[in-house]
Amino acid sequence: MSTETAPNPAEAEPVHRSVAERMRLYRRRRRRGYHYVKMLIGPAEVEGLIAKGYLPPDKRNDPEAISSAIDDLMYACLIQT
Repeated sequence: MSTETAPNPAEAEPVHRSVAERMRLYRRRRRRGYHYVKMLIGPAEVEGLIAKGYLPPDKRNDPEAISSAIDDLMYACLIQT
């Protein structure tokens, strides 16, 4: 089992990359078994992340903070069990 953690796109990659570089990184992630998943979450889910302590209340409208909170929640639920 690999000890490598999933890359956090908000932290791991600068905003500006060439098309070729993005494709190279995409292919590398796919070879390693990583997948990007888009999720639609509503206000109730955001409030749940806040209530569980994964998201600071002042970051409720910050997409990067919400993404990070979901990453943390998934790690806690799936990896640390």
